[in-house]
Amino acid sequence: MANTNRSNETGLLTRWVPDRLKHSRLYRWFLRLTRVLQFLSSVISLGIFSQRMYKVYRLVNSIKIRRGVNSAIGAVEGILAAAVLYTLITTVMAFLLKGGGPRWLRWLWVLFDILFVGAFIAVAVITSPNGGMAGPRHCYDDRDAADAANVTGETTTGDDSCDLPWGTFILAIVSTVFHAITAAFHEVRDMYRKHHKAGSDEHAIATHHQQMRHSDGVHHGPTVANGHQQTHMGYSNGRHGTARV
Repeated sequence: MANTNRSNETGLLTRWVPDRLKHSRLYRWFLRLTRVLQFLSSVISLGIFSQRMYKVYRLVNSIKIRRGVNSAIGAVEGILAAAVLYTLITTVMAFLLKGGGPRWLRWLWVLFDILFVGAFIAVAVITSPNGGMAGPRHCYDDRDAADAANVTGETTTGDDSCDLPWGTFILAIVSTVFHAITAAFHEVRDMYRKHHKAGSDEHAIATHHQQMRHSDGVHHGPTVANGHQQTHMGYSNGRHGTARV
């Protein structure tokens, strides 16, 4: 097995992955699938929470003169929208760029993944069912629409989207795990190709040496035989010459 240059590897824990696994297709496709799942999780979470935000906006601002929603709801919406854009870009890059792109870009992905780990932890806290400011138990009633601080603590007829943050809460935890994985482990496709190219070169060299040894054996055989034949002919000629004398 050819030695790989670990200084070219990116990701926080990539260098500790066994070479046999790191150079396998299973490893590369696992990371690509993780990127796809990141994107799907962000899109679904954004769709769920946008529906919740729209419902809250209609309830809260039905009477209020100054329109707006809870800042926590806006923060979650902004994080999810940024996550969708980021995961879309990284998913496309994972399939288009060899080995995930240049080294500086891969380290930039690590930085962003770490930031989104923190961002999704914040989303999980905000949408937590245990007191989260935008959680499932933070429900609004039509009678309290004029005051955004008034919440019933239970699902009401006026707020039929009260349980939607459950989906965002669960997907925030899932997305946190996915971003932690992609921050820790990166593709080494460029090293994979070098590894196999080196292996192929070694095999070709070994085959060439074997063929050369076989070729030398074939050529030496007749030479020895011819030399033996010439010696035999000289011995015969000597005998005949001695006889003629």
